[in-house]
Amino acid sequence: DHAHRVILTSPVLSPLKFIGLRDLESPAFQNVTLSMAYDAGTSLQDAINQLADQAEDAIRSGKVVLILSDKEVHDGQLLIPAPMATGAVHHRLVKTGLRTSGNIIVKTGAARDAHQFAVLLGFGATAVYPWLAYDIITDLHRSGEVLGDPLKSQKNFRKAIRKGLLKVMSKMGISTVASY
Repeated sequence: DHAHRVILTSPVLSPLKFIGLRDLESPAFQNVTLSMAYDAGTSLQDAINQLADQAEDAIRSGKVVLILSDKEVHDGQLLIPAPMATGAVHHRLVKTGLRTSGNIIVKTGAARDAHQFAVLLGFGATAVYPWLAYDIITDLHRSGEVLGDPLKSQKNFRKAIRKGLLKVMSKMGISTVASY
């Protein structure tokens, strides 16, 4: 009764699950979105350190869900690659003893196939929200290039990614993942 938990049936978040997780009003699930974008005048190493500092500060201030996002990029900005950002934040939180106090959700356009999802999960992501894949699926339906229900296509995409993840895990000798 004292534990506050959100149980995910998959590490691949649907738009509805992502919005629901992001918009939870419970104080036990405070979240913050941290951008993986940085100014072109900043070195990649400095940008990674700043992102890790922001993540550490957020967890120390009571945030439980860190959303690493590459969606908002402005002119003159570059992106920290999602696996690099995920790994840096994960390792900083492990190093400071804070990793079990928070979850890393990666909101990225770079995850399009099972291997890319596996890399993000292997580098420390709790779950992945592939916003660009969903935008493309919706656009293909809107333009008439793909027929049927866009929500069904998104569901099929998630199912294919989950099957691919299971295949990757079985090749690595991982028989089960307790939290998924």
